Amino acid sequence: MKIVLADPPDVQTPWLIANHPNLGILYLISYLRHDLSDIQIYYLEAFLSLKEHLRQLETINPDLYGLSFSAMRNQAAFKTIKAVKEKYFHLPLFCGGPYPTIMSEEIIKNLPVDVCVRGEGEVTLAELVEAFQGKRDLEDVSGIVFRKNGQIVVTEKRALIPDLDTIPMPAWDLIDFKKYKGNYQYMAKPSTAIIASRGCPYDCVFCASPVWKLSKPWLRMRSPSNICEEIYLLYQRRIREISIRSDEFNPVLSWTLKVCQEIQKLGLKDLFFQGNLRADKVTDELVREMKKCNFWMVQLGIESGNQRTLDGVGKKITLDQIIQACRLFKKYGMKVYGYIMIYNAWEEDGKFCYETPEDVNRTLSFVWQLKRERLIDYMSFSTTTPMPGSRLFEIAVRHNVLKKDEVLRDLSEFHIEFPNISRKAMKKSRLNGLLLQTLINLRSGHNCLTDWGKNWYKVKTFLKSI
Repeated sequence: MKIVLADPPDVQTPWLIANHPNLGILYLISYLRHDLSDIQIYYLEAFLSLKEHLRQLETINPDLYGLSFSAMRNQAAFKTIKAVKEKYFHLPLFCGGPYPTIMSEEIIKNLPVDVCVRGEGEVTLAELVEAFQGKRDLEDVSGIVFRKNGQIVVTEKRALIPDLDTIPMPAWDLIDFKKYKGNYQYMAKPSTAIIASRGCPYDCVFCASPVWKLSKPWLRMRSPSNICEEIYLLYQRRIREISIRSDEFNPVLSWTLKVCQEIQKLGLKDLFFQGNLRADKVTDELVREMKKCNFWMVQLGIESGNQRTLDGVGKKITLDQIIQACRLFKKYGMKVYGYIMIYNAWEEDGKFCYETPEDVNRTLSFVWQLKRERLIDYMSFSTTTPMPGSRLFEIAVRHNVLKKDEVLRDLSEFHIEFPNISRKAMKKSRLNGLLLQTLINLRSGHNCLTDWGKNWYKVKTFLKSI
């Protein structure tokens, strides 16, 4: 049986696809290889035009086709689904990933998709393949949505895999790392990313993690030895920088310290790391051990310079904790990248609450103060978007500032219309944020504008934003 797993072809927006391969697909491939026999699996990456994508399908002539995508790639995915089904009407087509997990019934209703996979996909996909081989009924596969006799069928939820160490290593043998640019702030090349844990124990209003939060536990961590096995495997493939792309690298401090100690035992002096961290769980001991591992940069979810906002969105950190964390990282000579969001929104006692332009200005002033004190090196900002699967999405629908029937639209147009805030004021705030981001990043180097030859597409995006 020939199976194609694919990213939506999307050469028009390379800034969404150029950093790292789809780790979810690589895990699916390795699991299918381990669990099933008599199958051939092909991975079609996003570095194709739609015409090239269809040409590849014609060459492979698969028996089963699967597409994985997030909310930010939904338009490219929809276009691909329609084109594939138009040309290969009888080819069974399924989709999975963050967006199909939360919008499965809407996708089945509105698109020519045979099956949507909801939640963690490894075990579900193995059973789904067996169903298309005629070895089991679709109704017996947990974690899917499909249409039968004109009716939508939703099977029971799929239980999460309790021990992540039982999942085989991602199918790294399929990847040509030269295709991927990695993060444009880097210490060494080539680089890639790994997932050290799945999920997050917190529940921020704006966060959409439907794959991991469809069932409990919300957080599962790989063992330090298992993580280091993958690190060494990648090192042997000449990778010299790894970005740990878990929601946070420090959800449980004792585990993070153990991971750092195991990395140190590898003795890989020319291998560098970066990763996401929470500000409230940063200690001197942790940063010291990270520095010994060659962590040179961390990403912090600062989000806002207003404590009321941080409390409202459920971030469970304080501005003082952000400052203290930055000071610790600077004490050990590490770079800090801050993620900022403007026009956050939340709900308090049934009331819809949101940031004003004055709140946004305070956030930008807070970030600039961090830069003046040399506590932050890079930043990126975004306008809060009510992503399907987040609590914010349901809040926005409930308070009639977002229409639920718009969920299949392009998410670049998917912003809340705030009462009493004009579009002109919001555009001004976004421009101020973009200018601040550019100024801070330019002064720190390793920026798309100072390395334009390798990151021309990001320069183009920047100019378009202006």
